[in-house]
Amino acid sequence: MKKLFHKIIASWPQKSLLRSSKSRYRKGFASGFTLIELLVAALIASLMVVVMLGFLVGVLDSDRKETVKTNAQEELLAAISYMSDDLQEAIYIYGAQGLSATDGINAQLPHVQSGAGNECNPTGTNTCTPILVFWKRFTFNPDSTATYSNTGATPTSEIIGCMPYGDATQLAACQANSTSGGRAYGRDTYTYSLVAYYLKNDTQLPENSGWSNTARILRWEIRDGYVGYCSTGGTIGVTTGCPVATKVTTRPTSTLIVPPIVPVALSDPNRYFVLPSTGFNRPDFITQGGLAAWRKYANFDFAANPFVTLVDFMDDTAYVTTQGGNAVAAGTGTTAAATSPFKIPVGRNDTSTPQRNLDCDDPSVGVGTTDSLNNFTQRVPADFANSDGSNPAGLSSFYACVSPNTVTARIFLRGNAIARLTTPATNRDQRPPTATNITFFPTADVRSFGRSQIGLGR
Repeated sequence: MKKLFHKIIASWPQKSLLRSSKSRYRKGFASGFTLIELLVAALIASLMVVVMLGFLVGVLDSDRKETVKTNAQEELLAAISYMSDDLQEAIYIYGAQGLSATDGINAQLPHVQSGAGNECNPTGTNTCTPILVFWKRFTFNPDSTATYSNTGATPTSEIIGCMPYGDATQLAACQANSTSGGRAYGRDTYTYSLVAYYLKNDTQLPENSGWSNTARILRWEIRDGYVGYCSTGGTIGVTTGCPVATKVTTRPTSTLIVPPIVPVALSDPNRYFVLPSTGFNRPDFITQGGLAAWRKYANFDFAANPFVTLVDFMDDTAYVTTQGGNAVAAGTGTTAAATSPFKIPVGRNDTSTPQRNLDCDDPSVGVGTTDSLNNFTQRVPADFANSDGSNPAGLSSFYACVSPNTVTARIFLRGNAIARLTTPATNRDQRPPTATNITFFPTADVRSFGRSQIGLGR
């Protein structure tokens, strides 16, 4: 065994088994990377990171743009659906001539009354265009509770559907049957209201206004009250046990009514359960001339009847003739000289009496009237360029075809999704529609029919 061990040692390579740390260091250094190689590798890695980050930023930006386009389209559809549902209760819609400054109720609408609280005209400069103005039925919820207009009434409040009851036993029975349809009154408790939809130009608003600084659609409403027939000798319901306090509203003298329209005297003889809106005057529903001649009372109050924003981020692109809509309607659904990325398919009204619009007659783009002899259609606003004062907002992102006699309207909306990328929308250079960004301006249109009827004598 000892001899074998000596042979193994003798045959081992003649190299030292113990190497200095310096030799090991040199061997390791010789097998590593040079400084230049490390710098090149770092540069390549940096370029790859930059490329990947750029790709990621592009994906996120594309996703953000698609999101704002989707949101714009959804809000536009929700707004046009709301207006369509609102119009289903309409009994009369004003056309372009009914809203003109010289013929109709334009002077009675809130956009021409300057003052505090008026979003359209706070300082004497109107920025709103009335598009849809109509009378409609307003139905009270019979299951809701309302307080009597006179604070001295007994009881002070009552379920609207049970309002005509004055006897305590009958009232209790009515309230007990409120969920089973056991009421004798109140199931068709309605009144009439005047509704106006506006396109407001917000481009001059300060950036801290809280709005997008583009354009908005505003809604305004003023309504009649609910007459308390049970009050001391009413013609409907029992006459005993009614609230002992009378509910009489006296109208102030109104300089806007010359001569008085309705009622003949400037005092309201009705006794109300729910008071009318401040400034409301009951119109003459017997003739269309009575509706055109409607005048509100002078005690109108914007605090009591405010504007409500329906939708923001409407397109605020100023109207230009290349969009179309400035030639008299030809009935073909197209407008001459329209070269803009978006084209207005409805031309101007003609100059007949009453004004007519063949494009609004066309069912493909208008309301599709079938009796052109007795019915007529008009575009609102009548002139996008505002040469006749019908479009103070100076925009074309909200307009309508209206058939007053058939109580039918075709509504057109155009939104602005690019403005949603910055809030407030201050980057105006990227917002005008072009062939490359036209998808950021979603559109929607709907045809709506008024289905209510006027109850004469109500």
